[in-house]
Amino acid sequence: MRRISERKTHSHYILSIFIIFITFIFDNAHSIRFPDRVAQPARDQSDQHHLQTAVFALGSFWRSEAVFGCLPGVVRTTVGYSGGSKPNPEYRSFGDHAESVQVEYDPRLIGFRELLDIFWSSHDPRQVYGQGPDVGNQYRSIIFVNGTEESRMASVSKEQEQTRSRSSIVTTQIQQLGTFHPAEPEHQV
Repeated sequence: MRRISERKTHSHYILSIFIIFITFIFDNAHSIRFPDRVAQPARDQSDQHHLQTAVFALGSFWRSEAVFGCLPGVVRTTVGYSGGSKPNPEYRSFGDHAESVQVEYDPRLIGFRELLDIFWSSHDPRQVYGQGPDVGNQYRSIIFVNGTEESRMASVSKEQEQTRSRSSIVTTQIQQLGTFHPAEPEHQV
């Protein structure tokens, strides 16, 4: 009788460990896919003043959001349209805009230079007007800059990327950020 009781206790112990392990795995998977849905520590208003914004276009905006959305120091991502002249672009009618992602980040945790490194490593900057199977003007590669320091850093990083890509031309554009138009709510994660 004692032996059966020991087996039962051992089985309960193993089952408990398994449940804790599965809970941990699913909790972490949720935070990777939906980083903005993970409970964030309360921020006071002074923290909000430190946040900066960067905008990148590197193919489909859902893919771009996935690339930047899980980075430590990135507070929020918003997908949308940038770089064109059409007022009020929409998913079915975006004109000459590129699908892009607006990255709101804390520069104390991640810098613009690091975001540029992620940008270059996350797509093929040599592919003209597209990324992988997504082909078209809306999928072109662009770094949108705000000010001369960002422009300088973007230019230097593009030159470095071109040095690594000797056999082909880096087609990434560097543009001053005009208006970022957030995409419709159903496109936001």
